[in-house]
Order: sequence, then C-alpha cells, then structure tokens
Amino acid sequence: MSDQAEVLRQAAQRGRNREPLRRLSQRKSDDTARVVAVTSGKGGVGKTSFVVNLAVVLADLGMRVTILDADLGLANVDVLLGLAARHNLHHVINGTLSLEDILIKGPRDVQIIPGASGLRDIADMGLEDRKYLVESLYKTTRGRDLVIVDTAAGMSRNVLDFVLSAQEIIVLTAPEPAAMTDAYAMIKVISRENPNSVVRLVVNMCPNRTEAENVVEQLTLLSDRFLDFSFDALGYIPTDPLVGKAIRARQPFVLAYPYGPASAAMVSIARRLRGMPEQDHSEAGVGQFIKRLLGVAAPDYLL
Repeated sequence: MSDQAEVLRQAAQRGRNREPLRRLSQRKSDDTARVVAVTSGKGGVGKTSFVVNLAVVLADLGMRVTILDADLGLANVDVLLGLAARHNLHHVINGTLSLEDILIKGPRDVQIIPGASGLRDIADMGLEDRKYLVESLYKTTRGRDLVIVDTAAGMSRNVLDFVLSAQEIIVLTAPEPAAMTDAYAMIKVISRENPNSVVRLVVNMCPNRTEAENVVEQLTLLSDRFLDFSFDALGYIPTDPLVGKAIRARQPFVLAYPYGPASAAMVSIARRLRGMPEQDHSEAGVGQFIKRLLGVAAPDYLL
C-alpha cells in the first residue's frame, strides 16, 4: 500500500508528457500553518470521513491539527467522532460565545471547530460576520501545524470561497461517473479562478488499484487537454467494509480498525502529504488564508 501514490503518479504521467508543475515548499516558521481545503464537488464520496481520519493519522505523525468544519449548512465532523457539540459557529456569529468557547478536543488532540447544522443564517453570513469569524479562527489556530477545512459538497460561492482561499486543495472523488464528472468540474473552476492553485487528487472507495489508476488517468487527460492544468495524485483508499462499521460506531476507522486496508491507505496518504515540500512559503499561514477568504487586506496583525 505504501507505493500506491507512486503508481497513481505513473498513471497520471501516462496522461501527460510532463511532470506536475506545482510543488509545495517546506514550512519555514512554527507560526505558519498549512491550510488544506478538502472538497469533492459532489456529496456521498466520504469527504468528512476522509477529513476526520486524515487528521487523526497526521496527529499520530506528530502534527498539531485543527479541523474547521466549514460545511455551514450540514456540519457533521463531531458526529463522526462520537462527540457532542453543545455550541457551534452560530454562537460565535451572534456574539454569544467566542470561538475558543466552542472548540472541541477530539482524539489525538485534534482540535475541532464545529459548524452549524441547518443554520442558514451562517451559510448566508455577510462580510462583517465572516470577517469576525475568520479573525477569530486565526487567533484560535496560532501554534497549530495544519488546518484542514472540511467544505460542503457542491460548488456554491460559499464553498468556492473556502476552497480557493486555502494554500492547498484536496479533491476527493470516487470511481463512478457522477463523482468523476463533479471532480473535473471542481478542478475546472479552480483552474480558471486561480491557475496557481496546488491541487491534489484522492480516489476514495476504490475496488482496486487499476480502477484508481483509470480515474487518475482520465482526469489527467481532461485537465491537460482542456484546462492546461496539472494536479498531483495523492493516493487512493480501497473499498473496505470496516469503514462503514466504524462510521456506525461513530469512530475514526484508523482507530477502530488500524490494520484494515483503508487505514493502511490513509497512513500512506497522510505520510506523503506531511512530507510534501512547499513551493511558496508566502502563501502559507492562516493570515494569508484569511486575506484570500475576505478578498481584502487582512488586519496587519494577521499577516
């Protein structure tokens, strides 16, 4: 399982005559967190489960990880972890509580900022409310190594704001036509709105390596031919009945079944993501994430 990323990179190379153009550079400051948005373009591909398990493995590998549940309409990171979120972003937006008050401590000291299920006022929040939220986010995540943003499914403006503001983007897909079509649509929007984006692809719920290679190769051909845009194949996660068992038990599958095939694949993906060098250190950090999210200059103390 440890060589799966290399196999997928070879599949991607078959769809192009050049190596991926973008690489990330080493983080040079303890105060500069990597901000990674995980998106799919489609629901039902296991995005939140992927985020939760990736965070736990990265924490096991020594990283201080925060999950921002940015699915502002249907947040469920806490549910998958078997945790009860008494408060959420709604209480921050309306001024009832601070962001520090709503934080949840997950397994392996993973920090969770819970979203707000069904609260449409947050999904439609205005600029001033969003500014207050993201400035609070900066203060709360100081000293963390990685912030993983779990976005909503689809390609609404709210979703794209979070995706395009992140330093790195992971697009999660599955080996079925609708998921692949939506993954390509997401890559297309990203490439047009920010051609310099660093995009990585993960194929989830894949029956075998050959299927994963086919997905990567097809999306690579489309991206190179029609978008002139390159992404990096990060790995794939095999279909594993233990994943469903863990979800029903409200546990990360990497903890409930650490020796299962999906867990082994997740460890491989996490190790590769952790070790990837950065290209432009100036793009890193929660301050820069906030600046891009707001579309205006962030306050000086955030930069």
